[in-house]
Amino acid sequence: MTAEPLPPTRGGEISAAERAAIERLLAGRPAEGLRLVGKARKVSVSMPEDLTAAVQQRVGPGEFSQYVTEAVARRLELDLVEELAEILEAEHGPVAEDALAEAKTSWPDEH
Repeated sequence: MTAEPLPPTRGGEISAAERAAIERLLAGRPAEGLRLVGKARKVSVSMPEDLTAAVQQRVGPGEFSQYVTEAVARRLELDLVEELAEILEAEHGPVAEDALAEAKTSWPDEH
């Protein structure tokens, strides 16, 4: 059984890995399958010195990579949620204003 192609997002066509991640989001398992431990590839990134120092101070020696890995995984998850929202809006149209208002009134206050 082949999956129907998902509509393109701002980044172009959706890859098999992105499709799987979106399917995990739909199933309520967004982080499942994201490997945060195990075999790793060394990469080089440039970050502002103040940000680097703040992370190092917070996590201590030897934990910088894990902290950054978790942050990148979270950002990827948020990107996938945004792409899923775009796909759902393309398929079903925007959420009705009355439904948004109802959701806002029933959502717990964060303050």
